[in-house]
Formats: sequence, C-alpha cells, structure tokens
Amino acid sequence: MTQAPLRIAVVGAGIIGLSVARSLSLLNAQVSIFERTHLGAGTSSKTFAWINSNGKNPDSYHALNCAGMREHVALQESEQAEARWLDVCGTYEWAADLLQQERLGARALGLQARDYPAARISRTALQGRIPELRIHPRSGDIWHFPSEAVLCPSLLLARLWSEARQHGATLHEGVDVLDIDERPDGVTLQLSEGKPWSGAHVVLATGRWTPALTASLGVTLAMIDANQPNKRACGFLGLTAALYVRLRANLITPEMNFRPDGGGRLLLQTPDLDDRADPAYQASTDGLIGQEMLARLRRTFHNTAHARLDNLSVGQRSRPADGLPAVGFITPRQRAYVVATHSGMTLGPMLGRLVAQELVEEKRDALLKDYPPDRLLNKSVSDFAPIATLHYPAAQ
Repeated sequence: MTQAPLRIAVVGAGIIGLSVARSLSLLNAQVSIFERTHLGAGTSSKTFAWINSNGKNPDSYHALNCAGMREHVALQESEQAEARWLDVCGTYEWAADLLQQERLGARALGLQARDYPAARISRTALQGRIPELRIHPRSGDIWHFPSEAVLCPSLLLARLWSEARQHGATLHEGVDVLDIDERPDGVTLQLSEGKPWSGAHVVLATGRWTPALTASLGVTLAMIDANQPNKRACGFLGLTAALYVRLRANLITPEMNFRPDGGGRLLLQTPDLDDRADPAYQASTDGLIGQEMLARLRRTFHNTAHARLDNLSVGQRSRPADGLPAVGFITPRQRAYVVATHSGMTLGPMLGRLVAQELVEEKRDALLKDYPPDRLLNKSVSDFAPIATLHYPAAQ
C-alpha cells in the first residue's frame, strides 16, 4: 500500500523557508507554508546578497558555504525561465591600512590553500574592467575572487515559490503562528486565522524571530537580538538612483562595499558605520549616514557628482549566538525542526535540500554534522564569546 505523504509545515517564507518548502515538495511531502506578513518580507528583502565563502571559519563552515555556492550555480543552470537571479561576477577586494592589507593577504593565501579561487590583479587591469573606478594610491594588493556571486533575492524567491507551488505546496500569507503543541506522533500549530494545522513536522525558518517560537516549546535558542542596535545583527544598506558607472562585480573597498542592483543602481554597505544602525529608527537618505555614503561613493567612482540615494534602510540579520548555523530538531520528540543561520543567501537552496532529505528520508548529511542546535539550547548570548571578526570579513 502506498504510504501517505508527510504533512510538514514551514514557518517563514524567506529564502530559507521557501528553499526548504521547495525541496520538501520535490520529495512529495505535503507542504503548508505560513508567513505572518508576505513572501520575502523579512531579512530576505534587506540583504547585500553576496554569495561567498570568503574567510568563513571553521573548516566545516567553509565547506558548507562552498557547497552552498555550488548549489546556487546548479539551480541557476536548471532555470527554464528567462530571468537570471544569480550572477557569478566575482569579487574584488583591497585595503589601504597596512594591518588590513596584511590580514587580506593572509586570508587570500589561506583561501588559495583551501583550493578557493583567489588571485592578485593589477590596478591597470581592474580599471580596464571598471573604467569609472578610482583606487586610492595607498591601497595595497587587489585580490580577485572569481567564483563569488551576487543574486537578486526577489527573482530567486519567485523561482523557489513557483516550483514549490507546482509540486503542491500551499502558501498562507498574513497568518501568524501563535503556539506550537508537539506530541509524540506529530505537531499542531495554533494559527491567528483560527483553524489549527496538524501534521508530522514543523520547520521553523523564521530567522531573527526564531527564539519567540521555540519558547512555545519550552526551549530557548541563543540568538543575537536583531531588534536592538548591534553591528553584528544590524547594518545600513543604501540604494542609489541609476548611475553612469559600469560595475558588474562585487567590490569590497577600504571605505565601502558596492554591488550592482540592476538598471545602473548600486547597493552600498558601510560596515564601519553599522554600530550606529538602529532598527527602531528609519534612517534618512539626507541624514549623516546617507551623506557619508554619498561622499564615499563619489571618492570611489567618476560620474557620481550628482548621485543620490533612493533608499536607506537597516537590514536585520539572523545570527545564532556563536555566529554559526543551527540546523536540526530542537526537542527529543523530533517533531520541531529549526533552521537558523547567518549567510542565508549563500546557504538557502543547499540547506533546503539537506533539511528535506533529513525529514523525508531520515538521512542527515555530513555537512550538517557540526551544526545541530543543541549547543544553543537553553542558553543566552552571554554564554558565548563575541562573534569573531574572522568569521566575517567586511560585512555579509
């Protein structure tokens, strides 16, 4: 007799949630997605979306991110629609401060030793590729990381949801999960729309909101509070109007990070200013942060004297207390499963496949060996050492 498909709920419709939902539906699970606002409304809509494993440690985390990069390429190559959401455009990075130059060089050589593509490039060659670029004369070696990419989150979300829907997944927007009742044989969600949902498993792909939901199971999960000012969890993102700058690649420069965002627009990041980012305060494009971003932009590129910011926002990142992923069951009954991670853009599609494999086929991939949530359960952020800058060169 044919076994009935597993009924699985996915809470959260960002990159992680939709990646999980897509992969579950491809394995014939009966998937219901619950999203409190709308598709992609959380961190997935405010992100630099840099796909990389540049300086990510320890080795197992580097391997996880490299696998995520390969998964993105394979997924893009399987795309049948015309739109491309992934651009393997590479990253160029350089530093002006001597200490930062030494750290960059050591990181790049370390990546080479891990067979991660990295090579020096001359100023002349780079300015030939980006003619409008200005490079400060005190800048040191320029490093090129050609396998890195940027993506358009909205187009990736469209791909993930389209495929999940085609394989039977349903999306419930504007529905909040009020409570989770876990039993030995399944789980029930109490929903804001009134009618409960019951099934075999629930996957919490709720990013920075995860601790609020694990609390309903009597479990705390140590994550940095992204609702409070904290440069590890919050960061400014500036979006320019269209510029006369021919930039395709991702740039990590001494003053600011730049990536193309379509139609001549650039997305800007200023990691050294992120200690001023407050999610409770809507930064003004005409304020001090906005004006500083524009000043740095004009120092970096020709043709930007009249540049303006169309938007300045504060992105709120999902970050477990030790900076590393938490992927797995969070209770002994193994009905509630959590996926909480930084680098969600890089890891999303790959984690979706591995999570679905574990839930449906009961096989846990070796890439997840070091990342069960146990180390974070019933602890607080103060129980962990501060996240090392080494994990995250620049801001990702």
